[in-house]
Amino acid sequence: MVATAHSSLAIRGGPPLIPVNTHRAWPQLEDSDRDAVLAVLDRGVLCGARAPQVVGLQKEWARYCGARYCLATNSGTAALHCAVAAAGVRPGDEVIVPALTFIASAFAIAHQGAIPVFCDIDPRTYNIDPDAIESLVTGATKAIMPVHLHGLPADMEQISAIARRHRLVVIEDAAQAHGAQYHGRRVGVHGHCAAFSLNATKMLVGGEGGLFVTDDEEAHRVACRLALFGEDARRVGGGGSSLYESHGLGWNYRCPELAAALARTQLARLDDAIARAFENATILSSGLASIKGLQPPLVPEDRTCTWHKYRLAVDWAALGFDPPYSGLRDKLIRALLAEGVSAGAWQDIPVPANPAFRRGALEPWRAEHCCEEHESWDSGRYPVTSSVLEQSLIVGLERTPICAQNAELMHRYVDAFVKVFDHLEAALLG
Repeated sequence: MVATAHSSLAIRGGPPLIPVNTHRAWPQLEDSDRDAVLAVLDRGVLCGARAPQVVGLQKEWARYCGARYCLATNSGTAALHCAVAAAGVRPGDEVIVPALTFIASAFAIAHQGAIPVFCDIDPRTYNIDPDAIESLVTGATKAIMPVHLHGLPADMEQISAIARRHRLVVIEDAAQAHGAQYHGRRVGVHGHCAAFSLNATKMLVGGEGGLFVTDDEEAHRVACRLALFGEDARRVGGGGSSLYESHGLGWNYRCPELAAALARTQLARLDDAIARAFENATILSSGLASIKGLQPPLVPEDRTCTWHKYRLAVDWAALGFDPPYSGLRDKLIRALLAEGVSAGAWQDIPVPANPAFRRGALEPWRAEHCCEEHESWDSGRYPVTSSVLEQSLIVGLERTPICAQNAELMHRYVDAFVKVFDHLEAALLG
């Protein structure tokens, strides 16, 4: 480790420990990606539910996950909406979802006319807390939506047991967890259905896009109809043309052929990205665990994490600081950024603290699930989520995630943390 005890902090005018332009940007695009996209342009087939790249991606992703069916869509949110519909959720139903996730998890429920009911999280895994779920179940509850946050699978065994007791459907939001495993099987096959994202920030990149998976034939049919104007994509008339018969309300959620082609070439390298992220996370956790006040993320032994994001907790009380801690977190992030570390907050508030939910602006969002319009958020409603957000930060931002970096840079990250924490009071001034 580099000796940094007497170095000047970059945020105080000293030289940054990590030089500019050291990071590798994500996504990483290679000649195979460019060739695949150009081949689509040369072929001239740019869209369609039966377009060759879309069909190929669906088959390959179903095989990768171990699922019977896959539907490619134009976004992860669309795939998640398809999953909510395929689970049989109807207007007025309630779906339990964690308070810490991307807002699309809750919006996909609202898009179906249903009600997201937020649940607090586990303080160590940052996933939905199974022990808090059961008290939220009502006669209107239809489903539970665990989110495999940051690439770490939720506790699917306990969640599934709760679902069986109350005859609920389990919808996996696996948007950040491509390739993660729970009890030896990849996520996406532990519930009734699941959704993944192909957004450019994810470890499987299509630019934009999504993937719905299920083992249930009827669920797949419902999802396909929702994504294609209520039609059955495989139904054709004379001459092979489609019969435009809509069986219900649907959207245009079709996956573009260009995105599918890019996702297929990226899929060939997905396991390499996961392995690189695992190696880098191991370096970070090993090096940062010895720094007083830092708590690396936990990965239970029965699952694997793909490290879409690396969330690091700070025990400010152990360091002698008094709350509130969000300002301290922000100052720490600025000091780390000055040293060249890719760091940030990602989410700053629980999802239900967003104005759309606080004001009851989403219909049919019920008043009993809203808090009154306040200028400040009542953190007591979801105390663990609020505390985690206030006292943790993300290492590896979306354009420079740890899956794209080399091991040497991760060691420099550790050195930068040592440097900042050796001069913590100076780093937090101003």
